[in-house]
Amino acid sequence: MLISQNPLRNILMLFVAVLTTTLIFTASAANARSKPVAYTAELQQPVESTRHIIKGTVIYCAGTECKGAKSGSSIKTVCAKLSRKVGPLASFSYKGEAVDAEALARCNGDKAGSKQRIANRK
Repeated sequence: MLISQNPLRNILMLFVAVLTTTLIFTASAANARSKPVAYTAELQQPVESTRHIIKGTVIYCAGTECKGAKSGSSIKTVCAKLSRKVGPLASFSYKGEAVDAEALARCNGDKAGSKQRIANRK
């Protein structure tokens, strides 16, 4: 009997393959869940637990809090799109730094703030 024909060897190889596959998938799933939080938003009204995909990044919302990992989009874009999906935001921050009141107003759809800024340039 050749070594390659040994049934015990085949079972051992199958076990190693299954174990390796399990470890790879577990590690990649844990890595996907452990992305650092870049965006944090406090909502004016609570929402049920939801998940939103905004410009390629996943943002999870529960109660009055939303959190998401960094995306390739600008802070203004993510803020405005999140506001349109979940309602007005009480605050929005990127990597722990909150946007100012004027930027938050624009994010929530207040066009008066941007018109005022344009009038001040003249």
